Amino acid sequence: MTSRRTPSRPGRPRGPRRDRDERRAELLDAAERAIRRVGASASMDEIAAEAGVTKPIVYSHFGDKAGLVSALTARVASRLNTTIGAALSQTGEPRQVVASTIEAFCTFIESETELYRFLVQSATHGRDGSGPRLMSDIGNQIAVTLGGGLRRAGADSGAAEPWAYAMVGMTFAGAGWWLERRSMSKEDLVGYLTQLLWSGLSGAGLDRIEPWEAGDAGPGLHASATVASATAAERPHIQAVPSPRASGD
Repeated sequence: MTSRRTPSRPGRPRGPRRDRDERRAELLDAAERAIRRVGASASMDEIAAEAGVTKPIVYSHFGDKAGLVSALTARVASRLNTTIGAALSQTGEPRQVVASTIEAFCTFIESETELYRFLVQSATHGRDGSGPRLMSDIGNQIAVTLGGGLRRAGADSGAAEPWAYAMVGMTFAGAGWWLERRSMSKEDLVGYLTQLLWSGLSGAGLDRIEPWEAGDAGPGLHASATVASATAAERPHIQAVPSPRASGD
């Protein structure tokens, strides 16, 4: 009596089960490719097609589109942090470090224009907090460096965090405008933004910092013993709002 064979299932042969994190990374890679190819309007269907899977499989890893956007934001924020961190750790005059940091950000979004637009649009229309996450990761890094620079200059560092977030917001807005208009070169944009930022930072005392050399920990981490040991009362205080004029002035 001839035994019957169970017909094999079509498709790829079975292999070792993939790690879930590895699979998520592959899906994020596919999402980035689809966004670069299609543009900021790339849909979940197009992202799934780029990955060679069905849309439910994408949802099984990220929950919904907001989950995918959140994961992409975390990935892009990590890359941006590396880029910004490298610029902040450069040696040289403080103003040049500011200019290099702005240029690094503008260069990044110029090279990843559609991905940047996708994340910004998703953050504008969604409620997943990806926009604030992208800005806060960069803002926190700049706040550490700025606070250290102010302390190194012997100035009050209390404003470092709000100033850092304001700097990030200004750079985001200015760079976003530039991406849409392209009415000037990137070099001119960086120069204008640096001029505006440095006029405030130099007035806050950062122009008193000596250029740091290779091997220093950088403005955010390298402070002299005199400044580090000074109390808040001993440091020059920075007034965000000018004092009222005395009567008769």
